[in-house]
Amino acid sequence: MNMENFGEELQRVARRAGAHSVACIRLENPVLRTHVEENNRRVTNWLKSGQHGEMDYLERMFAEKSNPWKTFPWADSVVVVTFANRWGDLSANHPFPAPRKDALVGYVSAYARADDYHHVGQSILAELKAWLGDNVESEATVDTQAVYERLFAQVGGLGEMGRNGLLRVPGRNTRVFIGCLFVGAKLPEVLQNPALPFACDTCLACIKNCPTGAIESVGTMDARRCISYLSIEKRGLLGWKEAEWLGDWLFGCDGCTTVCPPRDTVDLRIPIDLEWLLKSPASEIRGVIKGSAVAYAGVTQLRKNAVVILRKMKTPRARKLLEWVRKNTGSNLIREQIDFLTANECE
Repeated sequence: MNMENFGEELQRVARRAGAHSVACIRLENPVLRTHVEENNRRVTNWLKSGQHGEMDYLERMFAEKSNPWKTFPWADSVVVVTFANRWGDLSANHPFPAPRKDALVGYVSAYARADDYHHVGQSILAELKAWLGDNVESEATVDTQAVYERLFAQVGGLGEMGRNGLLRVPGRNTRVFIGCLFVGAKLPEVLQNPALPFACDTCLACIKNCPTGAIESVGTMDARRCISYLSIEKRGLLGWKEAEWLGDWLFGCDGCTTVCPPRDTVDLRIPIDLEWLLKSPASEIRGVIKGSAVAYAGVTQLRKNAVVILRKMKTPRARKLLEWVRKNTGSNLIREQIDFLTANECE
């Protein structure tokens, strides 16, 4: 590690490792502290409003997130990377079998193509850690710990916060993931300047095109209406209104990312055969999703979403498959979900 050309070397190593962009921030930076304090006020109000839904872990983690100086007391600097993990690449492999021609299908978000982004980010940060040297204390985080990753990326000049709450970066729009490497050394700051082609306030496509109205004009997100939240994070039963919001999504939602200019011209969602998902042994499905971001949801959550999608179809084939699931499922949650929608159909 050469301190004289630290910025150039940092970018070279990061890009070689697979990063899209990189920055380095001193934790003593007053701009960082101001951003954290402002964000803490916004998050406090958001949590009080209950818009985080069932994501109670956000309340539990708030104390750690709100004070990185206390959470990482040994750290002097943080290296922040953005990376794409082939998000948006139609040729990227995904683990799911192709649906039959006449299959009843649900969809998985395009970001689940290729390897789990958590693993990819950790691999990138591991190379940076090795470059810094074994004698430098460091800790890598990729959406797994109490860290404001998007805030650090914004302070580092890697991008700007979009109205949908995602980081917009030059050349990738909102299709990036973020990783942070906290370092116990006073590294030179490397701050970028995000030259974005347009400002969010001149577009608002994500707000206009959100199918459930989850993205509010004031720049906040009501997670309770967000399809990604409903399909991944909400582990309880879905009511009819939530079922309608879910659409045909099994995992995630690409709504606010595909409309961020330039708009997608190709459908990159991953189609999933619902009969395969519901009738295959759970062990087989776990094997398929292992190493994918979808593994976070788990088999039961995917199947719960599948029966919600089927219940809305109201076709003979959908009803027949739903009846089979009702009779053969070993999950009380899935059985309860079917019964709940049936009992509350006029909701």
